[in-house]
Amino acid sequence: MKSYSIGRDKACDIVLNDNTDVISRRHAVLTVSSSGKMTITDQSTNGTYINGQRISSNVPVPVTRKDSISFAHVTTFDWNIIPKSNKWVTYLIIGLAVALVAALAAVYITQEKPKPIQDDSTVVTDTISNNDEKKPTTYTVTFDPNEGQGIMEPQQVPIGMKTGLIGNTFTREGYDFTGWNTQTDGKGMNYEDKATVTLSDNITLYAQWKQRTHKVTFEPNARAVKGKMEPQEIVEGNETTLTPNIFTRDGYTFVGWNTKSNGKGEDYSDKAVVKLKEDLKLYAKWIKKAKVKEGGDKGGDDDKNDKGKGTFIGA
Repeated sequence: MKSYSIGRDKACDIVLNDNTDVISRRHAVLTVSSSGKMTITDQSTNGTYINGQRISSNVPVPVTRKDSISFAHVTTFDWNIIPKSNKWVTYLIIGLAVALVAALAAVYITQEKPKPIQDDSTVVTDTISNNDEKKPTTYTVTFDPNEGQGIMEPQQVPIGMKTGLIGNTFTREGYDFTGWNTQTDGKGMNYEDKATVTLSDNITLYAQWKQRTHKVTFEPNARAVKGKMEPQEIVEGNETTLTPNIFTRDGYTFVGWNTKSNGKGEDYSDKAVVKLKEDLKLYAKWIKKAKVKEGGDKGGDDDKNDKGKGTFIGA
C-alpha cells in the first residue's frame, strides 16, 4: 500500500502551489492499495471536492482515475502524477495459467473418457434463459427526512448519466435544511440540494438540519450612554434569559426595554425570559432621576421646567 501526502507544504509527496494560502499545508492523503484501489482523505480547512461535492474531513472516500478531485476549488488533481497499477499483468498471468490447466484437463478427459452425448434441448433452454435476464438501467435514490417532516418519493437515476437530484421538500420546525449526507450524523459524503450526481449503486440520502437561531440587539437609545452590549444569539423555540443590562446614563435610571425607541412598543424587563421566532431589537428605557436641593430636600419650583421628570425618556 502506498500513501501520498498532498498539500502546500514542501515536505508533501505532491506539492500544490498556492500563493493565497487557501490550500492547507497538509490538505489531503491519497492511498493506493496493492490491488490498485484508491481512497482520498480530506485533512484541510477549506475542503476537498470529488466531482463537485465536498467530502467529510478525516473519512476515507473511494476514488477512481475518472473522478475529478479539487482542492478548495483552487487546483484540480493531476492523475498523471500517480503511476498506473500493473495489476492487469497479474491478471493476465493468472488467466494464462488457468487456460493452460483447463486445456490439459480437456486433453486428459478426451483421451480417457468417451465424449458425452449433448442434450440439445438443455442448451437451447439455457440460452433463452440467459437472454431473458435484464440488466438494471437505473439506480434508486431514497430520501430520508432524518427527524424532519414530509414525504419525498424515491428518484430513479439512469446508470452512468449525470442527473440533478430533485429539490428537497422536507421541513423541520425550528431548523433549516442544509443539504444531504449518506449518513444520518453527517459523517458520510455530502450532497447539496439539487446536486448533480453520477451513481454507481443505489443510495439513501439523509436530510441534514441546523437549528435556527435569532439575534437580540440591544440599543442604548440615548446620547452619552456608557457601556457596550454585544448581540445575543438565541435558539428558536428555547426559553432564554436576556443578557443583563450594563448600559448606564448619568442622571437617569434604566427601567427596562421596549421594541420601539419611543417606548410605544412591547415592553421587556431586564433579564426577561424570551422565546423567539425572529430577530429582536430592544431599546433601553430611561427615567430621569429627581433633583435634590442642597440640604436634602427634593427640588420644588426649580424642577417645574424639568420635562420628563419621573417619566420615560427615550433620548
